[in-house]
Amino acid sequence: MRRKDREITDQSFMHDVLREADVVSMAFNTGEFPYVLQFNFVLYGDSIFIHCAPEGRKLDLIERDSRVGFCAAVDIRVEKTTTRYRSVCGTGLATLVEDDTLKVEVLKALAAKYNAPCTFPVPERTLAATWVVRMSIESITGKQSRSSEEKG
Repeated sequence: MRRKDREITDQSFMHDVLREADVVSMAFNTGEFPYVLQFNFVLYGDSIFIHCAPEGRKLDLIERDSRVGFCAAVDIRVEKTTTRYRSVCGTGLATLVEDDTLKVEVLKALAAKYNAPCTFPVPERTLAATWVVRMSIESITGKQSRSSEEKG
């Protein structure tokens, strides 16, 4: 029997988790088994953005099939045999960002989130060598572990 009593659909809950999370796990479709990687990321608008080098398996997979899955969690703590957390999971479509203005905005947002010592404006050569991937969220749901007091 599936329990849906802890599923959360409140958009503010899900955006809070995505803003607070340090990493997002993304699953790419290989045609056989999922290929899962973790990324630094930023929620910018209603999309998740990552940055990467202009080559690699993930980019090949996105080109073949843009459908991806994702998961992020915060407030993770283990209490004996129980894990407490707030999390979101969902699906989306991944595309490369080709607009340089948006790329720079996202890179600034990433730098701010992670307190990275980046230089702006981004040198043209660096910008060309840095790819930004946008994951447009298609579906999302949240979940939060219940404390022992809530289980009553």
